[in-house]
Amino acid sequence: MKSLNKYTKIVSLLLISGALFACTQTPPAQQTYSLQNLPAQFNSPASFALDANNNILFTSPNLHNQTLIEKGVLQNAQAPTIGLIDENDRVSVWYTFKPRDLEPTSGVVTPMGIAMGPDGNIYVVDMQLWFGGESRLLRVNVQNGKATTVDVVAKGFSFPNAIAWHGNDLFISDTVLATEKGSSTTSGVYKVSLEELDPKNPLQIAAYKGKDNFDAHLFEVFYSDGSLGFGANGLAVDGLGNLYTGIMEEGTVYKTTISKNGTKQSTTLFSEGLIASDGIQWSEDSQALYITDLFDNAAYSIDVNGKTTLLTKNKDSDGTNNELDGPGEAIVRGNTMYITNFDAVFDAPNMANTQADAPFTISTVSLK
Repeated sequence: MKSLNKYTKIVSLLLISGALFACTQTPPAQQTYSLQNLPAQFNSPASFALDANNNILFTSPNLHNQTLIEKGVLQNAQAPTIGLIDENDRVSVWYTFKPRDLEPTSGVVTPMGIAMGPDGNIYVVDMQLWFGGESRLLRVNVQNGKATTVDVVAKGFSFPNAIAWHGNDLFISDTVLATEKGSSTTSGVYKVSLEELDPKNPLQIAAYKGKDNFDAHLFEVFYSDGSLGFGANGLAVDGLGNLYTGIMEEGTVYKTTISKNGTKQSTTLFSEGLIASDGIQWSEDSQALYITDLFDNAAYSIDVNGKTTLLTKNKDSDGTNNELDGPGEAIVRGNTMYITNFDAVFDAPNMANTQADAPFTISTVSLK
């Protein structure tokens, strides 16, 4: 894989200033959309989660605002949003991030990984690395299935990306802890408990400063080849409590076995062969992981033995005709796999996607 500065290309998609945020026009909350015709408020759908009613929630940090404005596709930037896909595949706005939710230093919120906690609230990571703010873990408080307010419950992460719960333990991937001149990437996974997540006293994670100087919540560390600058990315936990971590720049997945008391036992290579592994979700019904390859416009299942099966793949596309367009994550509900078309662009010859563009879509694959 071609060596990249970790801030190339995609940085130009991340210009969401306070002024642009203020220009946002929010569609009526009651309006619904189809998966293949999302409004601009979902211009970079990223990560999935199931809620208590089996609706699918997904984050959209809207990283393509500036690019789409420059192309004339948008007139105004769109505020980061959480969408909902109901049982009939109708899409609606579940929560639009408000000015009060912005990180105070950067004036930006960048919602990435999302998961429902054991308390019934929705947890979202806010990635701030590129903006000069402090990356955070947010709790979207839920009443009767509706989002009400947002609290900061932890902060101090570098590049938080995916999150996955197991019981009262929350795992958070941190994709960039350190880099060394493009030759290696250090990344990791944090583990925090529900009891530590108090909005009145947010958990403070100490910055990673090397192999001998890191926060006690750092559960596992990964060292990868530095070819892209992005390490630990997707996360999932299976029904037995095993943790799976995708290393994006190496296209691999590692399996971490965990004891009943929550301590780490071992971490081993579980699957390899992708170009750039991205989001991961576990399906208890099919006893398999589902994973996307952001660079190869592909989505796979991985069984409990590590066997990888291609489920869908296409060449460069704008996402029409249910094709993939820079797929970020896949989730299974019933007999259908849903895939976010994140539409990211990197300056790499082995990436299928060449531009961020309209339409804004979520693809589906029948698993019958």
